[in-house]
Amino acid sequence: MAMIMYIGRDAHDISQYVEIDLTKLDEQEREKFRHKVSQVYREYKDIIRYENGDDKLVYKTEILIPKVTRGDRLNLLMLLGNPATHSVQSGMFFAYERRRGKQGIEKWIEHRFWTALRDCEVLRFCEGAKDLTPRNIEAVNKCRRDCLLNGTYKSDFNIFILPYFSFPTPSSVGVRGIRPIVGETIFAEMEKAEFRRFMETVTSNELKNIICFSKMAGEEILGQAKSDEKGVIQNQPFYTINDALKGTTLYYSEPTRRIHTQKSKEILKCVVSAILNRGVS
Repeated sequence: MAMIMYIGRDAHDISQYVEIDLTKLDEQEREKFRHKVSQVYREYKDIIRYENGDDKLVYKTEILIPKVTRGDRLNLLMLLGNPATHSVQSGMFFAYERRRGKQGIEKWIEHRFWTALRDCEVLRFCEGAKDLTPRNIEAVNKCRRDCLLNGTYKSDFNIFILPYFSFPTPSSVGVRGIRPIVGETIFAEMEKAEFRRFMETVTSNELKNIICFSKMAGEEILGQAKSDEKGVIQNQPFYTINDALKGTTLYYSEPTRRIHTQKSKEILKCVVSAILNRGVS
């Protein structure tokens, strides 16, 4: 039996559950893993739990496969590094950002990812709620989740979203923090399982255009798949992935933490223009 198993995805939601079989670890590895999890996820017990004593760890993650796609749009996969714990908890990618004002008052704002997609004319939600508060955040996230699942937004694309690594971490930790948390044995199994998940997602949904917002995710893919460098857009290389993906093109964008900068937006605009000019769905 595999160490990493994807045990359920709700077709009417973006949630998916993943199970890690911890019986394949020795006692020292298990103790170290338990200690790390207790440190990092004490505030997120509703998205990560043990089963069968502590033989299995089950965690909640995100994946967006739209229920409705339109034939006049190109399919586009937005590939992320991994989910943020607070977004998984909120039930929506990039649920919000928190900022502190001059008087130390906490303010909730629209995540820079959605702002950049709107500014670059990649995706515009039909509602315009940018003034997020703890009171309306649940309704805003539900509205946007439903829009993405049902294709009710303004775009030239059918939007698919996949975090390459399904394991959620706090934003301050990020995708490169997964290995130190789970350990070498689990991470090695994750690398194989997540690549298979990525391949299955791409092939089953006929995704020929991928924008990668994570250098680490791109390195994982290009390290396991046969690819040819095709060219450069705004100093960012893009690749054609051959082998099982049969010509899917992987483009790079700046990471989401920098996506609000003018440079990042210019790169994203150029990548989107190249995809539209290519016209392959």
